[in-house]
Amino acid sequence: MGLAVAARGGTPSPESTVVVQPGDTLWSIAAEHYPADDVRVRVDDIEQANGLPGPVIQVGQRLRLPG
Repeated sequence: MGLAVAARGGTPSPESTVVVQPGDTLWSIAAEHYPADDVRVRVDDIEQANGLPGPVIQVGQRLRLPG
């Protein structure tokens, strides 16, 4: 089963992904896709879901957004 790409500003489904754009940070992605949640928690969730050792991401990188 493939992963759907989340639209900017939408609530991600359990299988959504986002492609990192210039200027994006994990903080900005978490704030945009999870506006009602604690951004600190969601940054940690995104790091864990993608096996990231820290908050460093690269333009063009595809990140899984946990539901």
